[in-house]
Amino acid sequence: MTERGSAPGSAGSEAESDTELSELAGRSAALEGQPAEAILAWVFEHYAGRRIGLSSAFGPEGCALIHLARALRPDVPVYTIDTGYLFAETLAVREAFRAQGADIRVVEPLVTIRAQAERHGPDLFARDPDACCEIRKVEPMRRVLDRLDVWITAIRRDQAVTRQGTPILGTARRGDGSLVVKVAPLAAWTRKDTWRYLIDHEVPYNPLLDAGYTSIGCEPCTARPPGDDERGGRWSGTGKTECGIHHL
Repeated sequence: MTERGSAPGSAGSEAESDTELSELAGRSAALEGQPAEAILAWVFEHYAGRRIGLSSAFGPEGCALIHLARALRPDVPVYTIDTGYLFAETLAVREAFRAQGADIRVVEPLVTIRAQAERHGPDLFARDPDACCEIRKVEPMRRVLDRLDVWITAIRRDQAVTRQGTPILGTARRGDGSLVVKVAPLAAWTRKDTWRYLIDHEVPYNPLLDAGYTSIGCEPCTARPPGDDERGGRWSGTGKTECGIHHL
């Protein structure tokens, strides 16, 4: 029988792991329709004693998630990746949460922007955005997963076609192949739900969102969207839609 609070990948045999994944899928289905607060409360109770952490790039959903999670567990760690290309406004929101007492843990790429330019040429983001994201986002996130058993993320299903199938409880894979429980308590939220929460609870958010931006990442690869696609301003004109973190 699966030990209460265990995470996929912690069991000793493949059969036990398959059982854990099946149980995880069943629990995920059971949590459908539950409020985000209830999902988070279940996660904090069920995985008590495990290494639980949030990730946030301080988009609107990430800001809402930090506020929601800290209402239940004020000391929950919040991991964030500083790519070196972030907007000043993003850094200011990060520090606003730190000033409120949030445990913000900044993770940086192993390669500086200067070293990256020396190895790959300048402005890699413009020539090969996938390679740039691998260096500056995906690799740092792999190191974050090495520190966690449970990863709580703020993605929503309606943000993009690539996210429509997001389960409330799923898994991500560490570099060594072992699994981390991946939790998406806001999966069923809409953009309207997000903004209602931010405004009702006076949660800090990026002022660029009031200036026409709808999804904010690295400054060179972020623009105001040309249409109604919420993520249409990310890597505009490249066909790229994801940095790769949520493919782990």
